[in-house]
Amino acid sequence: MSLITKGYTDGPFGQVHWRACGEIGPEPDLICLHPAPFSGLAFAKIMPFLAEKRRVIAPDYPGHGGSDQHRLDATVHDYAEAMDSVIECLSLDRPVDLLGFHTGCLIACELALLTPQSVRQLLLIDVPAFDAETRKAQLSESTNPPGFTADLASLASAWERGITRRVESQGMARSFEMFVEHLRHGEAMNTGFHAGFTYPVEERLAAVQHPATVIATHSMLLDATRRAASLIPNATLVERLDITRAVLDEAAETTAQQVLESL
Repeated sequence: MSLITKGYTDGPFGQVHWRACGEIGPEPDLICLHPAPFSGLAFAKIMPFLAEKRRVIAPDYPGHGGSDQHRLDATVHDYAEAMDSVIECLSLDRPVDLLGFHTGCLIACELALLTPQSVRQLLLIDVPAFDAETRKAQLSESTNPPGFTADLASLASAWERGITRRVESQGMARSFEMFVEHLRHGEAMNTGFHAGFTYPVEERLAAVQHPATVIATHSMLLDATRRAASLIPNATLVERLDITRAVLDEAAETTAQQVLESL
């Protein structure tokens, strides 16, 4: 399998860190857009499976992973602008395919609207296309700073979400790796949730004109993902209810096969 390399490009909000796997070939580069509150590290297990005939690139949004910090009220549009800077630098004038997961699906849609000439198609896995009432409720619950203190107990909630709930499907080493990535930006670590839950899903998804494959796994986002497919004009819904957990890790090879078939 291809090795993963790393690098930086300059973006509108500072430097953007990225991972790349595979070689430039006749097929478009595949840009992987990660879920909040993590980084392109989320795609580390699946990237080699995707990179057989193309280069796969997984950038970190501003304020995530190795990218420079950004403001606490960052928007999906901000992240799309930063991702466009990576595409301009690495893919030059070649159109790319976009693969989004969770929050990354929203950035993929916004990027397609921002620079339609740079995008060939979208592949969206488990889309958080919640209705306005749900977004409002999630915004108030998910975007507050974690309030870390010198007391170890202040990490308990993050440990529960990042380790306890994931260790069975991801193993301790991978769970801990992602846990640390989650905490990397400290009190600013929930900015991606703010971006996602303030995004006008109905308006923006309905404006997307690119071909889109919406892949729904058996997750808590199943209904929201089906809703996304109904909102995007040129979307094809693919339900993979056999994928029940750890979509990018335990199920990485199966998920990659579905993505490659859709491409």
